[in-house]
Amino acid sequence: MTKKRISIVLITIGALFAIPSVKAQEQTKLIVDLNTAIDIALSENPSIKIADMEITKKQYSKKSAYGALFPQIDLIGQYQRTIKQQTMYMDGAFNMFGDVDPSKFEPHELEILDVLSRAMAPDPDADPNQGIQVGRKNMWSGGVNVSLPLVVPSLWKNIQLSQTDIEFSMEQARSSKIDLTNQVKKSFYNNLLAMESYEVFKETYRNDSINLVNIKNKYAQGIVAEYDVVTAEVRLKSIIPNILQAENAIKISELQLKMLMGIDADVEMEISGSLLDYEETMFNAIVPNDDDLSSNSDLKQFDLQTDMAQKGLEIQKMQLLPTLTSSFNYMYMSQNNDFKMSTYRWDPYSVAGITLAIPLFSGGQKRNNIKQSEIQLLQMKYQRKDIERGLKLSVKNNIEMMNKSIEQVVATESSVEQAKKGYEITQKRYDTGMGTIVDVNAAALAVTSAELQYRNAIYDYLAAKSDLEKTLGYDIDTEKK
Repeated sequence: MTKKRISIVLITIGALFAIPSVKAQEQTKLIVDLNTAIDIALSENPSIKIADMEITKKQYSKKSAYGALFPQIDLIGQYQRTIKQQTMYMDGAFNMFGDVDPSKFEPHELEILDVLSRAMAPDPDADPNQGIQVGRKNMWSGGVNVSLPLVVPSLWKNIQLSQTDIEFSMEQARSSKIDLTNQVKKSFYNNLLAMESYEVFKETYRNDSINLVNIKNKYAQGIVAEYDVVTAEVRLKSIIPNILQAENAIKISELQLKMLMGIDADVEMEISGSLLDYEETMFNAIVPNDDDLSSNSDLKQFDLQTDMAQKGLEIQKMQLLPTLTSSFNYMYMSQNNDFKMSTYRWDPYSVAGITLAIPLFSGGQKRNNIKQSEIQLLQMKYQRKDIERGLKLSVKNNIEMMNKSIEQVVATESSVEQAKKGYEITQKRYDTGMGTIVDVNAAALAVTSAELQYRNAIYDYLAAKSDLEKTLGYDIDTEKK
């Protein structure tokens, strides 16, 4: 490679490590550690806000269920236009005044009643099939209708169902927070892993750049062969894709973390902390030795759904019971042939009553619905066993992963020290002419590999711990919530 091309490569890679400009440094950055990221996510993430709104919505639903126990009051207004008047027929004698007691009337009053009675009496020779049309063209009515359920068993059970529905929404909100916390933790750890992998490759690039300069100086002095220069340059170039890939991983993980936190992608953010900070907590954490799932949100939600299905079955059974309701109507009515409303006469009309409804036959719909609900409850019983079995398996897998990661951390931590010592020995052997450039490259690769494995082992532990906490429903470093 010519000196010009080497200079271009060094300048290009050097840009990756360039000091930020003064303008960039002056910009206010959001310093985020793990707890800050979780707090911001729990307050700004849209899914959490939606879950909280769902609780409020269910609370209004419960109030609506209570409202069915109160009187239902309706203001009623009605207008009817008679197109064809009703015809009324009267057979036989008709006395509109009924039986009259003569002792209660004066003689002249009895004469008037007799005249009116004979005048209003139907003509015995008239056709009995010819009726009399009654009613007027316009009929107006208005008033109040009041109804009140007295004994409706399904209403009370429906209120209990509404309460369980609220508890289910609250558990869903808790599940959303647990799931979001798990995602934020893993995204945060992933961002730390990407940054530290980037630093490892960057440090390797720096070391190999210095090594390349030394080899070129030795080649110029005729101490080493051109093969060593070519090999060192190839080694240096091979690190560039890893650096670019790690840099891209940092950007992607940071965008993902911002999305989970509910902040804009253009907000300047700086991640605080290191994977090495969590190494000590790995050995101090108390890993549960059982598979207690009493706080698991999935099981709690399933149990609440089962409870809701059970209450739904009870409501269906109560629909077979009699119901007792009361009603009261107070109306004003007016019948007229014109639209001169100022001259209308309004007559009051009121009625009160109690209605007893006893279900007798509905084509078997209610009983078939009850059978369906009973089968559904039986299905849910077996589904719960399957869910619980899967969750217990997940707990065991996460605990085993944590224990395995701890062993890997211990092993890789010592291997990092050994790899660095081996690299120093190999470098000295090469400087004294007892080693080859291949040995140096192999030793440098071993150091890089050990550093990455060490950090990956810490990340695997933290990710498994976060998944375990999600399954158990609480942070294993604190008391159960």
